[in-house]
Amino acid sequence: MHQQTDISEKFGLSIDECVARAPVGRTKIYEAIGEGLLPARKCGRRTLILADDFKAYLASLPLVEAA
Repeated sequence: MHQQTDISEKFGLSIDECVARAPVGRTKIYEAIGEGLLPARKCGRRTLILADDFKAYLASLPLVEAA
């Protein structure tokens, strides 16, 4: 029996799952992959991003300076 897995428990994420998980658009994700800032893997035609790599990418974004 196939059990539904919560996205927070997934090891690998699709581009759409990354978009759903954080307020980052598809274009920005593909740009980050192209610039080497976000590692991605291919499984057939599907692009996969490890959850830990996505978290590290988000953590690497610049902090907003206090006004």
